[in-house]
Amino acid sequence: MMSFKGLLAASLGLLSLATSQGDARAQAPPPSATIEPKAEQLAAIAAKSDELEKALVSIERGIVPPKSADLVADVRVYLRAARLIVEHGEFYTPAYADWTLEGLGRGLDRAGKLAHRESPWATAEGSTARGYVSRVDGSIQPYAVVVPAGGVPADRKLRLDVVLHGRGATLNEVSFLHAHQGKPAPAGQAGLVLHVFGRGNNAYRWAGETDVFEAIEAVKRNYPVDDRRVVLRGFSMGGAGAWHLGLHHPAAWSSVEAGAGFTETKRYAKLANLTEVEARGIHLYESVDHALNAFNVPMAGYGGEDDPQLKASRNIEEALRTLGFALKADGLVTRGTDIDYLGVVGAKMGHKVDPASAALLAAFHDEHAKDGANLEPARVRFVTYSLKYPKAAWLAVERMGEHYTRATVDARVEGGSVIATTENVAVLSVQRQVGETIKLDGDELPLKLAASGLLPSVYYQKRAKGWEVLDHEASRGLQENLDGTKAPGLQGPIDDAFTGPFLCVRGTGTPWNPALQAWADARLDRFSKDWSKWMRGDLPVKDDAQVTEADIAGKNLILFGDPGSNSLIARSLSGLPLTWTRESLRLRNTYDAATHSPALIAPSPLARGRYVVLNSGHTFGASAFKGTNALLYPQLGDYAVFELADPNQKAKVAGFFDERWRLP
Repeated sequence: MMSFKGLLAASLGLLSLATSQGDARAQAPPPSATIEPKAEQLAAIAAKSDELEKALVSIERGIVPPKSADLVADVRVYLRAARLIVEHGEFYTPAYADWTLEGLGRGLDRAGKLAHRESPWATAEGSTARGYVSRVDGSIQPYAVVVPAGGVPADRKLRLDVVLHGRGATLNEVSFLHAHQGKPAPAGQAGLVLHVFGRGNNAYRWAGETDVFEAIEAVKRNYPVDDRRVVLRGFSMGGAGAWHLGLHHPAAWSSVEAGAGFTETKRYAKLANLTEVEARGIHLYESVDHALNAFNVPMAGYGGEDDPQLKASRNIEEALRTLGFALKADGLVTRGTDIDYLGVVGAKMGHKVDPASAALLAAFHDEHAKDGANLEPARVRFVTYSLKYPKAAWLAVERMGEHYTRATVDARVEGGSVIATTENVAVLSVQRQVGETIKLDGDELPLKLAASGLLPSVYYQKRAKGWEVLDHEASRGLQENLDGTKAPGLQGPIDDAFTGPFLCVRGTGTPWNPALQAWADARLDRFSKDWSKWMRGDLPVKDDAQVTEADIAGKNLILFGDPGSNSLIARSLSGLPLTWTRESLRLRNTYDAATHSPALIAPSPLARGRYVVLNSGHTFGASAFKGTNALLYPQLGDYAVFELADPNQKAKVAGFFDERWRLP
């Protein structure tokens, strides 16, 4: 296997956005100055788009999913790119119109081949732009794969390097697809490389985070990937994403490399006077708060000596030392002696990677990719602030004492027994194969032969008198969230509803309050525009009368209106943590229902394992996307109340529900 030095340099150069436009000093909004394409170019784009749409309609009638759905997405991704660039007026240079026509031409060529059941791009060597259908909103999202010279082998699975791009002021689907199509693989590349689009510039948060894992799954459906040898790499905004995804999902990677970026929010974004809700919710994405998880995954940090974003690595190293880990500096290289951490500083470098540093980083990944990730380490040290991120290796935090408060597990295997200590953990699951017994905060309990049926993990619940092992029925009840508490995947905040399948629902009935209905309609319209522009998606919307039982069972329902106008709000109301009548609204305090509206998230009373959201899209808006993407943290928590007439739309009250989805 090659050292991946050439691959690292090539992948950084392949999309220059990753290095030249991602620095904190360039955290500026996309340029307002765009060019107007020539009339004949716009006419050609429209004509080719119509031609491609007709070809796709014909193809889709004869294609049988699921694998062929990826091939159709490989075609439709070009049509969608053309639609979005026109819709948002994102022709930043004259080349963008040419690239759009080029992409539509490629889509038509693929459509012609697919009509004859041919898809040569799916096995092509070098860099190939592809697409997949997102489970979040049904949109087609792009990604790119670099296949080594000689193609993929038939007899073995390959290492996969996942590369996260930096912030690009002129990045859109058209420029991404153009940058990643038809280039040869670097000489000597032995594995696969995935370039993630990540729904644009969001630091791989929310649906951008989902995109990373959906793109990985798309690659796995179409190429032979070794699950134990998945490397995560990113630079600038991609570095922030690598810090975040590496530390929040430590079991997913054989090694992680985070170049520059940011690892905390308040100093980086120059925030002051955070609300109580913001001060709690900001823990969700703070990489420095999750530095302990570097114990569970080999991690490398990089920064140029003259780059302000070197601070990202320094923050993590400071946090690791505070946690008691020993780090030894030797010139510009820092290594952990009791933790697998490598810190590299590029000599006299600004916001880029120098060849010597690239070689060190490549060797780090090569070393750890030889045997792949250790799925059963002898010790796990894990921290989380939310059940959105509950897992490390062979254990998971299934319930917390309190969200957005530090929860930790320190567990080691000794002589066939697991010895673990916890903090702020209410329910813990441990895979039964790792030991015969477990001593949990001093309580000795069975593990391998625990009476929990055939479940691969054993569930332990903390009671007033100590820990107890749960039987099969109680464990299944926790898995299915029959206890009605905050659980992994059902823990909030409001923004979490938009990381999985969701459906916005408009009310068509007679509203209790026409002013509230107009306010809710305006919020839905604004969310639709923001979702398309900033999260690069197609907002799924239906009238309440059109919503099916399959929609209710399979999607988070985002309900706009009041119990009079929206029949699904009326159906859900008795199961939600508020009181709402024609006259009054009670949500922590009592408000006049004629002049106020709730916004909240809660488990759906209509379907298990799904959310209901009232009158809210993301709790941050266009201004946060235009500023640094560090601002994309939860800004309202689980609930809020708004005064309809307030021009600033500042919440009158906001907060988090407790662990049982009740007001504190």
